[in-house]
Amino acid sequence: MAEPGPAEQPPSPRPATPGVAAHSAPSGSLVSRIGSSRGYRYAQTAWKWKGLVLGGVAVTYAVVSWNAEKAKARKRDTIHPNTYLYWKIYDGGIVEAKSAGSNLNYLLSSSQRGAPEEPPRVMELFEVIRTIKFVENDDRIKGIIADFSHTSIPSVPSYNLGLAQLEEIQDALLELRRVKQERLGRDEWRTVAWTDTFTSQGQYLLASTFDEVYCQPTGEVPLVGLGSTTPFFGRLARWLGIEVHAEARKEYKSFVQPYIDEKFTDPQRENTHQLLSDLNDNLLAYIGRNRFSDKSGVNSLEHVKALTQVGPFSAAQAKEKGLIDGLCYRQDVLDSVLLGKKEEEVGEPKEIEEPKKVEQEDALVKAATAAAHEQKPENKLMGFYHYHKVLEKAVEKHMAQETIPIGVVYLQGTIGDVGEFGTASVVRGLKEAGEDDTIGAVVLRIDSGGGSVIDSDTIWGAVRDLREKYGKTVVASFGNSSASGGYWVSTHTDAILAAPSTVTGSIGVAALRPTFLQCFFDRLHISLESFFTGSRAQDPTHSLTPAELDRYRKSVDDMYDDFKRRVCEGREISPEVIEGIAGGRVMTGLRAFEINAPKELIDHLKGLDIPAAEGVEAAASKEEAPKIQQVEASSSGEGVADTKEVAAAAANGPVATLPEDQETSPFAVPEVASTPELAAPVDTAKVPSSPSPTDAATPTTNPDSSAESDPAAAHAQQALLTSTPEELAASASLAKQKGASSVGAVNGAAGEYEYEPGPYGRGLIDGLGGLRDAAVYACQLFIANGIAGYKEENPGVSDDEAIRMLLPDAKFAIMEDGEVAMQVDVTLKRFPVQKSFWQQLAVR
Repeated sequence: MAEPGPAEQPPSPRPATPGVAAHSAPSGSLVSRIGSSRGYRYAQTAWKWKGLVLGGVAVTYAVVSWNAEKAKARKRDTIHPNTYLYWKIYDGGIVEAKSAGSNLNYLLSSSQRGAPEEPPRVMELFEVIRTIKFVENDDRIKGIIADFSHTSIPSVPSYNLGLAQLEEIQDALLELRRVKQERLGRDEWRTVAWTDTFTSQGQYLLASTFDEVYCQPTGEVPLVGLGSTTPFFGRLARWLGIEVHAEARKEYKSFVQPYIDEKFTDPQRENTHQLLSDLNDNLLAYIGRNRFSDKSGVNSLEHVKALTQVGPFSAAQAKEKGLIDGLCYRQDVLDSVLLGKKEEEVGEPKEIEEPKKVEQEDALVKAATAAAHEQKPENKLMGFYHYHKVLEKAVEKHMAQETIPIGVVYLQGTIGDVGEFGTASVVRGLKEAGEDDTIGAVVLRIDSGGGSVIDSDTIWGAVRDLREKYGKTVVASFGNSSASGGYWVSTHTDAILAAPSTVTGSIGVAALRPTFLQCFFDRLHISLESFFTGSRAQDPTHSLTPAELDRYRKSVDDMYDDFKRRVCEGREISPEVIEGIAGGRVMTGLRAFEINAPKELIDHLKGLDIPAAEGVEAAASKEEAPKIQQVEASSSGEGVADTKEVAAAAANGPVATLPEDQETSPFAVPEVASTPELAAPVDTAKVPSSPSPTDAATPTTNPDSSAESDPAAAHAQQALLTSTPEELAASASLAKQKGASSVGAVNGAAGEYEYEPGPYGRGLIDGLGGLRDAAVYACQLFIANGIAGYKEENPGVSDDEAIRMLLPDAKFAIMEDGEVAMQVDVTLKRFPVQKSFWQQLAVR
């Protein structure tokens, strides 16, 4: 029989368990042993559940990475004892309000890092002042290093701070020095400024506030005083064939003069010269106070004035004149602070010597040098912006229920319906603030020299609605300038605060009407043919007739009279005397304050009430500590405050209060209050100290620690407003009798000055102060008015009960005199609310 063919053979049996090979391996083979092993079975199970396994690995990796990053963040955010803040200061780094340009500044600078500082950050002026107030109550911070150099800064259009803004920062730094030296001792607090070169007088002005100022050997100090040059186009206009008709009310209104003439009139020249002299005196008074107040027998202001006649100065010349303390490089300053080097190693540049052979070098010198570079720094360094963010996070976490938000609306630049800070934005911001139930008071921050009368009146109407329709308290805060239309919009606010160098006033109206004559068009070979059905008064090719000119002048007169009427009504000034401060006069904030302030207080502000010998003696005691000193690191944990405790410092005393006497600011106002009883706050109380909860041997603090772990955390606050209910109630009562913000007295360390308002009423401004002062003052007025309103609706209620009902979440503390004082944190909330890109997209 024949054998069956391949096609007829039965198929091979299918393996019972599919494996790598299609056929089962012989028993006892390697493959068989692997297939029956425990590891193989585990691998089979893992492959079966591979999705869950990979997901678990991914989740585990994510959790571990998140915890690692959080641990790094905690370590990075820990503020050690003996910490110095590194503050990078450059043009555009501090702004009034962040805008699209500020955000571009941040984006372009995010990758530019130059050790040891953090990338340049943009901070608002209020954030800078608030951070300085944080430092006042933080005993871990032993000093500030300010870097004014031009390395690692963004290449975007800069924003230069004006004199008024610089004065606010300076006053905060001077107050910081006074508080720190009182609490820590003169030898335990140190501020140092360094730059490669100073590019402006304003930059040097701010640097002079620091205890020590150093400059690179090739730098310079451009101290030359203030100056101004105005071009006049009258002859050019006439040559071109343009006839410019101008109306100004009145003789001091110089806005139109450059377009119609070849020089200022005598009143305009006198006013301009006085303004420039006042600003120059303010600038040089600060520099003189900061650098030369300890020189016996020297009038610091006159001494600096003499220096401006021979400026600018090279770095070497500036050191010789006493404008800076030494010539060095940045690393020399850092070594001095972090490694405790001596003064002579920092204040002088190292000489460049010829190279020497290695064999000739002393072995001991080499060993000592290597050891000096390898030693661990005794002091720590932390970025100023980083410190601000850490403290703000702690405040937000531990003090959310104790915060009173104050609205802020920014009006900047020429008043008109254009730009991010134009009329539409300001009006919308005021309306949003009025509709926000969490806001009881609003600060209108103005930095404008004026603009359109129509737009100014529109904003004025929005301010009126904010007060009358929404019942909000409104305080105007003047920045570098608030003149003409800038003053128009603030006439009916509850109070006005300005800096000594704010440019204000200019209560007047000006209008221009150009006429293009036939010769203008003949030069261009242009012919015209016109048709009119009515008046030709608005045709720029038509000269006004006498009747049209009379109507034009009448319109300007009406606007001027309306302006004066608003000032008289809002500021309670007699119409009989308004012309003496109107007429277009421009003045500084200090001179505007003089109009209605007691002469004794003005003398005190200018230092005229301090005998020369007494002033020199007081100033000489300020600089006793050596310039370069070694700061010993503490390992005991004493004097170390937790981050949340720093925010907990209680404040007593007057806000809108600049530093005391001539020990700090040359324009130190002990207190600017709208009523005798109303006082505003300064942060002065000592911060409770405690060792680190994590490591007693190496004291550090953790900003994320629980608030319940320390009783002080229950009262955590910074920038605290401290006033008794009785004081606030009395303030509201007096304000109701005399007007919302009638100034009746000014109290403080320099004495109490009482006076009658007289024909000038409340004057042009209510007091001297910056943005933070205005915010705290607005908070006080809001609380005072709230107490009065509640008591009027509920007769028989005590002041204490009224304020507890008004602010149920506020903390109360027992003061030294037994009074119960309220303590809250004052923050700013910007309007209109800034929406993100996605929020704006969602609305559309």
